[in-house]
Amino acid sequence: MKALLAVVKRWYLRRFRGIVNPPAHAKGQGTTWQQHPGKLDLSGKWAEPFACQCGENLAFCKNDLKILSQEHSEGCEGVFDSTTSAPAQRSTRALDLVPCNCPILEARYVKICPSCRIGHWKQAK
Repeated sequence: MKALLAVVKRWYLRRFRGIVNPPAHAKGQGTTWQQHPGKLDLSGKWAEPFACQCGENLAFCKNDLKILSQEHSEGCEGVFDSTTSAPAQRSTRALDLVPCNCPILEARYVKICPSCRIGHWKQAK
């Protein structure tokens, strides 16, 4: 009966609150994640704040964007040389490397609360 109640609680938290705990076999190791509804713009003009369960006020920003998949053009390695605006070569300095501008297929904003270490994420457009 305890196991059934635990399953119902996990389902309820995931379905209605967007909270996913680490798996039971992890024995307390791992991050609890909370999904925030809606999609955010890639422009960075929104920055709507949200409250963590611990009471900390946080907001997603441009630095929190994590690109999951990207459609690279032919010959693109994912980085460009900022001085020549050409694909990076082996001789390119690390300071001159910038990400490419190929279309993004899937991205998320990810932030971990500094107080309680709960992860928060939101799907990006």
